[in-house]
Amino acid sequence: MGATNCPETPRQRMISMMYLVYTALLALNVSVEILQAFVTVGDSMETTNALFSTKIDNSYYSFEKAYLANPEKVGANWEKAKQVRKETKDIVNYIDEMKYELVATVEGLKGGKSEAKKILTELGYEGIKAKDDYTKPTQYFIGGTEQGTGAKAMELRKKIEAYQENMLKLADTRFVDKLKNMQINTKASYKNQSGQKLNWQMYNFNNTITLADLVLLNKFKSEIQNAEFDMVNSLLSAVSADDYKFDNVRAKVVPTATYVMQGDSYEAQVFVAAYDSKTQLRADVRGANLISDSGVIKLKFPAGAIGLQKYQGTVYVKGDKGEEPYPFSGEYFVAAPAVTISPTNMNVFYIGVDNPVSISSPGTSSEQLIPSITGGGGATIKKVSPGNYIVTVKTQQEVTISVDANVNGRNMKQGSMKFRVKQIPKPKAMVGASDGGRIAKEILIAQGGLKVVMEGFDFPVRYNVSEFQMTFNTGGDGQAPLVSRGARFTPEMISQIQRLRRGNKVYIEGIRAKGPDGDKSVQNPQMIFAIQ
Repeated sequence: MGATNCPETPRQRMISMMYLVYTALLALNVSVEILQAFVTVGDSMETTNALFSTKIDNSYYSFEKAYLANPEKVGANWEKAKQVRKETKDIVNYIDEMKYELVATVEGLKGGKSEAKKILTELGYEGIKAKDDYTKPTQYFIGGTEQGTGAKAMELRKKIEAYQENMLKLADTRFVDKLKNMQINTKASYKNQSGQKLNWQMYNFNNTITLADLVLLNKFKSEIQNAEFDMVNSLLSAVSADDYKFDNVRAKVVPTATYVMQGDSYEAQVFVAAYDSKTQLRADVRGANLISDSGVIKLKFPAGAIGLQKYQGTVYVKGDKGEEPYPFSGEYFVAAPAVTISPTNMNVFYIGVDNPVSISSPGTSSEQLIPSITGGGGATIKKVSPGNYIVTVKTQQEVTISVDANVNGRNMKQGSMKFRVKQIPKPKAMVGASDGGRIAKEILIAQGGLKVVMEGFDFPVRYNVSEFQMTFNTGGDGQAPLVSRGARFTPEMISQIQRLRRGNKVYIEGIRAKGPDGDKSVQNPQMIFAIQ
């Protein structure tokens, strides 16, 4: 069950690092430094697996909450989720017990598994004395058979296969194909360095040291938990949204503007939070009965009288027991024509870049206008041409632009406007037009490096890749990451890519980009490519 759905999490990066370290430890003579590295990886995986268990519990809590809100509609999938929970708990406990039994066997502990559990809990992997012993672990997992069919490795394989088969039966039909791709492939054919064909149990557990076996067991546990998390959430999302989404309904009013010029119209949308576009709503407001369009009530009031205008109404939502009323209210301000302050590019200001703003006032020339700015951690406004200005902000504090006009030697207030301030969103790393997946190595080499794009961000901001690392999963010995201090593939990277074969994987991680607001990580600090 490879975790392909969330490659950016620290937990996933830990799994990737474990793969590399594990392959380096298959040799019989293991250095003290590598053993210590394995201790660090093993202890870290124990911690991350425990933390991820809490995240999975939160998913079950959300599922149970939906079930309690509507047991009739959610019940069938909730029963499946409980079965997933039970069977996952059984196999995870089985793997944990196998770890304790392995340590007890290798260490010769009189207290058996309970003493081994105490050592791992209190001292971690550092408490294991026979860290590099491979004779006893091999006897434990492989036994005396040539194919390892009569010992614990085969028993583990059967447990995993039975569990995965049951999960496919329980999974929502729309999730089955994804689940198959995530499963541990126990029936694949492997080869050792001599080209000899090996089955799953011999490939993973024959002549491997104690620490390698413990980390590998933790890897299987982590992959099972990750698939459990995705599967439970898929079962929850498969339930019709109408079954549980209205358990915390609130009417929302979103005005097009709250400051309206005299002679214009006030416009707003009233909708229910987490609304469904297929839901038909009706509302009573100011004596009118309104019907929704695509799940949204649209308000439009003529802006006649000047000053603060208030309104209230009720939106009705159809439920199993009939229509349920949800009151709402709002207000808007009608003003006479005054100053116009508008950002040239967007309706927000961004930290670290020049934000163009145009300012005008009917009946007043641009030369008479005197703008000032407050907030934004010491924001500044600078004139670049008549009516056009550049605003710079330093923090996410709200910004207010106020405008006076010098009329006959006197400063007269024209108006003011508040603006939100945001950080520039993180760029996304790409190799050509792809951020991961299957790729021909010729195409990968032809791209020559990485680029970053600002998806969904129209502001003219440029970022350049400043650093990234590349590692490879070829099924052989691990190697240190190759580092590029720019956007281009280094000659060493290109040379290594040229040697890859079909199915080998390329990991691009630690990606950072430099832009106008400094050096930062990207949205996807890890990309995984499989050579096709």
